[in-house]
Amino acid sequence: MDKPTEWLAKVAERHNEWINMVHSFGEYDFADDLVQQMYLTIYKYANEEKIIKNGIVSRGYIYFTIRSLFFSYYNSKKKIKKVYLDDEENTLEIPNFDEMDEQVAFNDICTLIDEHIDNWRWYERKMYLLYRDSGLSIRGIAAETNISWVSIYHTLKYAKQELKDKFGEDWDDYLNNDYELIK
Repeated sequence: MDKPTEWLAKVAERHNEWINMVHSFGEYDFADDLVQQMYLTIYKYANEEKIIKNGIVSRGYIYFTIRSLFFSYYNSKKKIKKVYLDDEENTLEIPNFDEMDEQVAFNDICTLIDEHIDNWRWYERKMYLLYRDSGLSIRGIAAETNISWVSIYHTLKYAKQELKDKFGEDWDDYLNNDYELIK
């Protein structure tokens, strides 16, 4: 059952005040977004008794909620690494053509494996791609999907073995720099 939202409308009556509160922190571009996030947060985690006392919206509660959201936003913004175009460390080098055969061969093996995986039944394909691409462990996948980790383990074990049997020779050719032998 949904929570009643009449009290949230009373909080929203002072929307411009909340926007100005975010501006006082020095954030102008995402002030509306932070206030909207505040509405969602108080709807999810608070109730009318915490926010409204004697018919008056608690500015202190809203202030601390907005400030916490602002600091979360600010800290996540700081983690983004800026790359300057004039910085020599971050320049992209033109690939060495001596290594081009190696890159093409590796791409060929990856393409062969992906084409082979596309022919699997949906369950094996889904489990293998989820394991390969998501970075989750077997137990992590089991927790997310509510599938027994034993089932996932055996599915991945047989899938890996099939790939090893089918493409092991090509992988050995790749490691031995015999790129022309890759099928």
